[in-house]
Amino acid sequence: MDVFTPIIDDPFTQGEIVACNATNDIFAMGVTDVVSLQALLAYPADLPEEIPAGILRGMNDFMERLGASVTGGQTIKNPVPVFGGIALGVAHPNDVVYSSGAKPGDVVLLTKPLGIQSAMRSYRDLQDEKRDDLIEAFSEYELIRMQDVAVRIMTKSNLEVAQAMRHVNAHAATDVTGFGLLGHAGNVASLSCVDIIFDRIPVISGTIELANFFGHKLSQGFGAETAGGMMVFVQSEKANQFAEFLDERNLPCWTLGRVKKPVGDPSARFAEDVQYIEADFP
Repeated sequence: MDVFTPIIDDPFTQGEIVACNATNDIFAMGVTDVVSLQALLAYPADLPEEIPAGILRGMNDFMERLGASVTGGQTIKNPVPVFGGIALGVAHPNDVVYSSGAKPGDVVLLTKPLGIQSAMRSYRDLQDEKRDDLIEAFSEYELIRMQDVAVRIMTKSNLEVAQAMRHVNAHAATDVTGFGLLGHAGNVASLSCVDIIFDRIPVISGTIELANFFGHKLSQGFGAETAGGMMVFVQSEKANQFAEFLDERNLPCWTLGRVKKPVGDPSARFAEDVQYIEADFP
């Protein structure tokens, strides 16, 4: 289940993002059989009805692309708009991937670049009194490009990633959302009793500078993501197989680092010479 405030004005696109964010929790467990999505809509009584209706259409369209649908839900009054959903999927217990199975020697992979928080903050700031300061520091063309990449990321299902996880028998996985790369990796490290060392980080081109401008912690590993990619832990000899599975479906994949035996308390951290790779998304 995931619920959050709107990130974009277009209701249909917002609905797609809601559905993608909710189903991420299923795909992070390697579940490929999605059954349904229950909608949770909370908004002020005076919100025009075409907005929640558009969000529902976007949610259902996204689910239909997965062979499922929005089958019901709950609508309540709320002082501010909040939208989300409860995703249901089915898998055999032996096929479920947990966030506690990373092993020393595993390769760490990521399927979507980071930087959504900063890109979408610029989307909001371009529409209010902060616009002038933003335009003084960045070109509007570049800001819109970053926003477009972020929207493509947030509306692309992770179904194929879950299929790839099953294909290579991934040891562990987690989606990367509100706690940032190191936040989610730290959870995997703790649950798996390992150290996770990152040396290469893919980001939407331009978002490191944008994050620094806003004071976001993207370069420290704690940039918040919405409907982000999967961080997947696989045997080193299967990393190419995983990447090739996605490449055949026109989807990218980046190698972030490796898993090692813990030195002291298990942790996730950046290598001293960590590199940021500017990336796009199809």
